[in-house]
Amino acid sequence: MKTIFTTFALSLALCAAAGATAQVRSAAPVPAADTVMLSETTDGDYLVRRFIVKRQDDTDYRIRYQINLAKLSSKLDGNTRELDGLNNFVANLMQDTLMNVKSVEITGYSSPDGPVKFNRTLAENRAADFRNYVDKKYGFSKKYDVTVNSVAEDWEMCRALVAQSAVPDKQAVLNILDGSQSPDAKEQALKKMPSAWEYMVKNILPPLRRVELTINYGAGNIVEQRTMIPKPKVVPQPEQACEPCRCEVVDETITGIIVEMPGSDVDFRKDMRDAGSYSKKELREAGRVAREQERAARKIAKKEAKAAMKAEKAAKKSYRELEKM
Repeated sequence: MKTIFTTFALSLALCAAAGATAQVRSAAPVPAADTVMLSETTDGDYLVRRFIVKRQDDTDYRIRYQINLAKLSSKLDGNTRELDGLNNFVANLMQDTLMNVKSVEITGYSSPDGPVKFNRTLAENRAADFRNYVDKKYGFSKKYDVTVNSVAEDWEMCRALVAQSAVPDKQAVLNILDGSQSPDAKEQALKKMPSAWEYMVKNILPPLRRVELTINYGAGNIVEQRTMIPKPKVVPQPEQACEPCRCEVVDETITGIIVEMPGSDVDFRKDMRDAGSYSKKELREAGRVAREQERAARKIAKKEAKAAMKAEKAAKKSYRELEKM
């Protein structure tokens, strides 16, 4: 079946050959048992890993054909997606010299309705038609060992699809498919079950009219995985505590610091009068000292407020620069 890609940053060859999933370094899984990591380096913002694949595997593409026709239609159900996937794969294949393609297999199929001889020819013609398509578009036959096969009346796949379906009288249908009758006899027996045959004509038979292309890899295939290294999250810096001083911080905003200053010299002289008897000279001297202390405290508070605003602006600038990285 077609390999499912979870992250296209991973080399398509590694997905196809090893079934690995591209992840960031912190969550990278252990390589599959059939691969060996050769190296792990960094290239700018990328983590680069190189693996050697120790087994054969393949990548499949399934292209549908219309009933009784052997001419490719890119617009038929599902074909656009499959052909786009093949085109992307081949583009990567042509550029990546590390991918070791051993061979390419093209197999044509027909559904088990209609004469066997006609269906055999139809399956062969579908395989030849798709080979012409990939040779004309990609030059496969000039680059790789391409083999062409055909399977007329794919009863095996028909049986598998029926088993997974909601076809009416499923068990009776399965009994016919598992029987020893000839292909023509099986078809006639199914047609005698109108509801079941109608369901099969609509849901089971169309997917059987197809061509499958398989890319086979040789052992020792070296592939490369490139994964973006996640950038570290910005951790906010803790606020620095204010050094001991005579000011008391009562509110803080982005525009500065609001401080509560000591009382005025009038209050200070009142406190001195309340504490005892002092001369006018002593009171004037005490008032002068109090005013000087008040001016000094205001000056210190002003400097600290400016320093806090400057630090705040610098922190915001650094945070914006980190967000842009």
